[in-house]
Amino acid sequence: MMRTARACVRPVIAVTSSHRLIAPAYIVVWIAIRLAGGKPRRVRPGSRPNGTHQALVLTGGPDLSPEFAGIPGTPHRHYYPQRDDTERAFLEHAIQHELPVLGICRGAQLINRAAGGTIHPAVRKAYRNARYPHHPLAHLLFRKRVNVASNTWFSDIVGTDHLMVNSLHRQSVARLGSGLVATASEPNGVIQVIEDPRRSFFVGVQFHPELLLYRGVFRRLFRSLVAAAAATATDPAPTGSAAGETATPTG
Repeated sequence: MMRTARACVRPVIAVTSSHRLIAPAYIVVWIAIRLAGGKPRRVRPGSRPNGTHQALVLTGGPDLSPEFAGIPGTPHRHYYPQRDDTERAFLEHAIQHELPVLGICRGAQLINRAAGGTIHPAVRKAYRNARYPHHPLAHLLFRKRVNVASNTWFSDIVGTDHLMVNSLHRQSVARLGSGLVATASEPNGVIQVIEDPRRSFFVGVQFHPELLLYRGVFRRLFRSLVAAAAATATDPAPTGSAAGETATPTG
């Protein structure tokens, strides 16, 4: 009976977000994690890690601040240095405690930059054939091909040598950070997936899998995250929210 009760406990996944009361990017990731069997816990800027989660998701959002990204800023563009600082603290905590990490879009860039890599400030200027549409309808409908390297963690998860993914980013990974490898790229060279092969689950994807849940391959990515989080948990996760973290929506 005890084993059955423990098996029903959802591992807690820290999910970074903006400070806004309603954050669509967080809500969509919340749905993906809940469907995969996890318990998302929202992390707003200013929060600090306190050991109550078993995995980390660094979500998409505004461009990394120029100071952190090491690139020139763009006039009239909104940056969020407090969020950068919070996510870096949670990333360092996850690395120290060997927790699974999934970085999405901005999150993948943050992983690379934190490892000493560099960022292309404008992907369409850095690569040929990288002028993707950016209007809202294109964010929902546009797809591009990504080639997946064989014999990698990511290829084992997706089980295919190519994927069709969405495109919502202006920036992209340039030089890889220490210990990171590119395991999926577009035909034009834009890196779409990075991972650290020294760790059991440490991956960044430039696309948004939470917006592609109608395909089983992307649901499998989140299920793998939750399974890895469950494997790191030695005790049932706390049921209450941690100080500075919010578990909304609840369910």
